Amino acid sequence: MVEQELVEAYFESNGFLVRQAGGSSVGDARRKLDPLPVLAVMNPRADQNNLHSETRLFSADLNRIRAAVVGVLGWSNSPFSPAVMSSDSRQLKFLKQQLDKERVEDCLNPGPQLAESGMGSFLRLLVVPALPLQGEKMKEAIALIESLGVDGVLTLRSILENLLRQALPGQGREGRWMFQILRLIKAYGLARDPQIEIFNTSD
Repeated sequence: MVEQELVEAYFESNGFLVRQAGGSSVGDARRKLDPLPVLAVMNPRADQNNLHSETRLFSADLNRIRAAVVGVLGWSNSPFSPAVMSSDSRQLKFLKQQLDKERVEDCLNPGPQLAESGMGSFLRLLVVPALPLQGEKMKEAIALIESLGVDGVLTLRSILENLLRQALPGQGREGRWMFQILRLIKAYGLARDPQIEIFNTSD
């Protein structure tokens, strides 16, 4: 799953230790929604989790996370499409359809093995393709996510923005394949910081 690899690279490149913590691409035939892939992340530079009351997270908030489990809802494991991004109402409907309590609890409550791994207390985070931009729809989406026991939510857009900023052309020949692709995209002028203006045609 491409999104899972992006999320792994995102946390690793921001100083976290990352490992898989469960989830599967194969679902129970009796269930409507497949399980989400899950990562366990730990920030050795942070002493404790300190998110306060914010649920919508950005890369600047990472230094306030000590340990977390992260469920990934992406294009690969959902019916998300570019058409959904064209409307806040469609995005909200998508989240309501894809984030039921059973699916979220299954992925963000991985069991005693995580507590025994030395992580200590951890946050429950979710990565989603996008969130509504308009105020009321955004509030409704955040309220839905909070009602499912999620402590914080990141979007794939903000994750891609952060990775693009770090993917400097001509720097580093090793590492994850997506960094090589992002470096090529930037080297050929197809994306510019900070808004990710892909395939700019103004030249």
